[in-house]
Amino acid sequence: MKSLSPSQIAYILSLLDQGHSATKIASTTAHILSTISRIHSKHRPMLLKSTGGCPHKLSPSDTKYAIHLITSGKAENASQVTKSLQTTLNTPLTSKTV
Repeated sequence: MKSLSPSQIAYILSLLDQGHSATKIASTTAHILSTISRIHSKHRPMLLKSTGGCPHKLSPSDTKYAIHLITSGKAENASQVTKSLQTTLNTPLTSKTV
């Protein structure tokens, strides 16, 4: 295994600090993913890793608003809440999302 120079490690650490994913860093630096992960765990163990997945369509305040609509009696089911949130947010939603 070829060892990395201090400048290469510093560059990888700067990319990690900027929030780039290990996969993206591996593709831009031409180092394998396990090398990037090893550097991450050795030099930046407290740096949070990405949770992955899609971002939420509804913010926490939107969720609270949906709960308020149901508990106050202004909406009886998810489809009514969906219609209300669509007019408020101007984004397409489904009742399954709500």
